[in-house]
Amino acid sequence: MITTPRRALLLFLLPSLLSACAPVAYRGTEIQTPPPAAEPKPIPAPVAPSPARPAAPSKPRVDAPVKASPPAVAALMQEAESSRSAGQLDNAAATLERAIRIQPRNAQLWQQLAAVRLQQGQPGIAEDLAKKSNVLAKGDRALTQKNWTLIAEARRSKGDVQGAADAEAKAAGQ
Repeated sequence: MITTPRRALLLFLLPSLLSACAPVAYRGTEIQTPPPAAEPKPIPAPVAPSPARPAAPSKPRVDAPVKASPPAVAALMQEAESSRSAGQLDNAAATLERAIRIQPRNAQLWQQLAAVRLQQGQPGIAEDLAKKSNVLAKGDRALTQKNWTLIAEARRSKGDVQGAADAEAKAAGQ
């Protein structure tokens, strides 16, 4: 038979142990019910086009190359060129990367960064950056030619003579 002090201890511990196995009820959180469904709006009747105005021919959207740079980008481009002229290529690259974060579709920035990377002895990266510049330079033949010349130089420095010749041919065709 269990003595009284042990019985009291069991009566105290047993509910405590059993409550540890019980699921926890979260207090302070409400069950959120979805808002009532709105009634469907009636579909408006189609409007007939007026015969007075002919419809304009649809043109496919073409992203034009970036022409004007914000003042911050222009200042960063000047700073990068100063750093590059002074031989501080790491600073020039970092400055151009900041400008690219501001204006990522500026093909000129990508071309300048490609030139810096080539000067740093990173021809693979330089080639990739010049290709990115070409993608963004739609219609800018001078920039595209500059990029293909840089790609040829990068390929030549990697030992890819045929690839360099191909890139030079593309530069001449621009």
